[in-house]
Amino acid sequence: MQPPNLHRCDRPEILAYFQRAWQIEDSLMKSLVNPETFYTNPDPLRNLLIFYLGHSAAFYINKLVKVGLLDQRLNPDFERLFELGVDPEKPEEIANIFDNLRQAEVTDVWQYRDQVYNAISELINNLTNITLPINSEHPLWALMMAIEHQYIHIETSSMLIRQLPVDQLQRPESWQYAPANGYTTANEMIEVTGGTVRLGKPQDSNIYGWDIEYGDRTVNVATFQASKYLITNAEFLDFVKDGGYDNQAYWHEQSWAWKVENQIKHPKFWIPDANSYKYRAMFDEIAMPFDFPVEVNHYEANAYCRWKGNHTRLMSEAEWYLATYGSSELAQTADSQAENYNLNLKFASPNPVGYLPQAKSDVGLYDLRGNVWEWLSDHLTPLTGYKPHYLYENYSAPYFDTKHNMMAGGSWITSGTEAERYYRNWFRPNFYQHAGFRVAI
Repeated sequence: MQPPNLHRCDRPEILAYFQRAWQIEDSLMKSLVNPETFYTNPDPLRNLLIFYLGHSAAFYINKLVKVGLLDQRLNPDFERLFELGVDPEKPEEIANIFDNLRQAEVTDVWQYRDQVYNAISELINNLTNITLPINSEHPLWALMMAIEHQYIHIETSSMLIRQLPVDQLQRPESWQYAPANGYTTANEMIEVTGGTVRLGKPQDSNIYGWDIEYGDRTVNVATFQASKYLITNAEFLDFVKDGGYDNQAYWHEQSWAWKVENQIKHPKFWIPDANSYKYRAMFDEIAMPFDFPVEVNHYEANAYCRWKGNHTRLMSEAEWYLATYGSSELAQTADSQAENYNLNLKFASPNPVGYLPQAKSDVGLYDLRGNVWEWLSDHLTPLTGYKPHYLYENYSAPYFDTKHNMMAGGSWITSGTEAERYYRNWFRPNFYQHAGFRVAI
């Protein structure tokens, strides 16, 4: 489902878009077999799972009350408790907030979700005459913001649920993994001819946008080479077998300290099995799909690059944009259809690199969009003309701190406008997302 065209959308289109986000999140949360699991945090750098059960719902109410589309709050206690997320450097920074979350009963939060769903459905159903276009000053911008926020948190929650023991989960029937080919192909380096790119979403775009997308930046990109495919599990296995996790020379000081403190010996979703590894998919442990892209954090991606040598590195944001869409004079006509890629749950997992022939860019690189997010070399910085939106002033501004690295392209579960061409994403380098990388020189 494509994001609504805010210049000409109608009530049924908005309702269907909202319902899809809600249903996907519901299916994820209902995969937890035991309600007590909601009081755990499978990732020590994230909140308890019960926070994510209530967060998207509370966000709807808080934003819609602020713009006057709802007259009153449904549950002020929950709308305070589930309002703000976390972004700690270390687990101990968030331990003190867990006690309050543990006071919330899981059944009460599910009931609250139902109340919010009904309230939002009623609101949308009563939108008889929508004044168009819906722009950033329109009250319905708050509704679109809340829907897109829910799509983002679907991905966040999926990453947490993927870290739970499989016996605590029941895979939904609709979730089918991509087939592994069982073989890998040579990952050659492809030359990308230099050019000029212009970053930034047009102010008059007809789909919703977050504040970090808007603005302007023109970059002259020199000719470079990048790997045809994302780095696969098979390729990363060579790094592991060569002692890559034990050789400090491949790691920067901060990343080595992280590796030692957390006793990291292999990618997070690899499971040691005799002399090899199994693979943790969303809900199951399966045979290692060596042709899937490896999923690692930014520290591990950089260590692999240093192991490869020969000035191997990650692509910059501007290089990624050039490889994906071409130079500025070509970019406006470049293919941007999300259905051509492993986005929006085309599969419920990554797919083998090069598996989708239509996911090949004009320069010959595969999976620049979809499959898994692609770590970039840049820290998050605003584009010229950046302005935070009054409804969510801390959406991106707190992260202009050189502590958050960019990623691009989206993953198999990325949906909504996050899967569109102008979205700019970022995470701390020690965080995990459905993210991998390709190499450049």
